[in-house]
Amino acid sequence: MNDKQLEKVRKGNFLLLPHYMKWFSILPVLVGVVLFFTNDKTGILNDKIVAAVTGHLVLLGFLILILSKDKYPDERLLNLRHKAMAYAFMQGMLVVILIPLINFFFSSLLKVGLVTYFDGFGAIGVFFFQIVYLINYWRFKQEL
Repeated sequence: MNDKQLEKVRKGNFLLLPHYMKWFSILPVLVGVVLFFTNDKTGILNDKIVAAVTGHLVLLGFLILILSKDKYPDERLLNLRHKAMAYAFMQGMLVVILIPLINFFFSSLLKVGLVTYFDGFGAIGVFFFQIVYLINYWRFKQEL
């Protein structure tokens, strides 16, 4: 790693999109939500395809929002961003560990085969992680 790259890492301004991308991130979320609610009336696409596309559009919009810089970035906001990421990671890992245990417990309690409510937990887990990050980051900024 050369000195220029090392200085970017120290400043914390690596891998972040420009501030105006926060406004651009609204577009995929809105398109996904509108497509989700209008597909029943139009019936253009299959319901499974619409659910997958809308879910991925919302995830993409939140990812762009998370990776966008603040309007006036400074060291405190970068520290809050890291702190929110750590909290979201810990809470996400807790959910990933507890969901199979809860799933197993309820399937044993109900005396049925394994309940498969959370088989496709990948996209839901990423969505949960993004929402927890955004909530924590907003909460930490309000405490400043």
